Amino acid sequence: MASNSVFAELLRNYKLDGTNFTVWKRKMMFLLTAENIEYVILIAEPNEPPDDASDEEKDNYAEELKEWNKDNKNARIFILGSMSDSLAGEYETEVAAHRIMRRLKEDFGEVTLIKVLILLNRFLTSKMADNTSVNEHLNKLCVLNEELKNAGYPFFEEVQVMVALNSLPHTWEQFKVSFCHFERLLNMHNLRHHLLMEEDRRTSQGKERQSHHQELHLGEDRRCWQKKHQGGDLRDKINRKRNWDDHNGRGPNSSFDKRKFRCHCCGEYGHFRTECKNKKPYKQDDKSKKQHQDKQDKHQGHNKDNSSPDGYTDADW
Repeated sequence: MASNSVFAELLRNYKLDGTNFTVWKRKMMFLLTAENIEYVILIAEPNEPPDDASDEEKDNYAEELKEWNKDNKNARIFILGSMSDSLAGEYETEVAAHRIMRRLKEDFGEVTLIKVLILLNRFLTSKMADNTSVNEHLNKLCVLNEELKNAGYPFFEEVQVMVALNSLPHTWEQFKVSFCHFERLLNMHNLRHHLLMEEDRRTSQGKERQSHHQELHLGEDRRCWQKKHQGGDLRDKINRKRNWDDHNGRGPNSSFDKRKFRCHCCGEYGHFRTECKNKKPYKQDDKSKKQHQDKQDKHQGHNKDNSSPDGYTDADW
């Protein structure tokens, strides 16, 4: 179980990319030691006994070779699996784990000025992404700092703290100011502790805001539903919107005066034909006809086709 956790940490934080060989090798040796297979890095495969060897020697050789092949296979998988994809492709042709480690030491174990410049540039310009956890980012900085230390260029811990603070996103500006003003003990352990607390606070605050927004949306939906289903019949709403009754002059809010118009049925004023109790049509007398003729002469400019069947024009209505 312990070896599995070490290997998972190698894959997550210390994967070999060519610039972190020192730290990666130390972690790899921890893993191989936990698996009791570290000897395959130091000892090559067993030598085959001569032809005139005894049967017992040949049996011992066969047993040792079988055990060594099994351990070498596991060590090779651990080594190649903890590399970047590009590096693993270059070294997977090697069958023995000790040959892979020898080639890696030759390629990345020597300290050169170019290597130091690459490490220094990566350490000073490293930036934390908004979706990256604090632990993951600080582990990356610690690996780079340890590589520089092993190369002979260590940084004071106060400088490491300043570099770590400078690598935080702009959303952490208030935290950086508060930490520098109120914290007297500047070390990476203390900084990690405060960063983890701030990260936990931000996570909790984000969950509360998300829950609050969901409640607001639910409230808005509820109000919209109530507004949508309130009121009476749909036809009443349409009639009120169109003001249909008022348009015909028969609604309760109408200013239409029926006393000015004659009933088409009985000839009396004050009501319409649909409200008339006398169903017999009336005959216009000469006086009424004369009044109707005078009105027609006054409105000669109007279209005669628009007049009503009883002689009343639109202007009369």
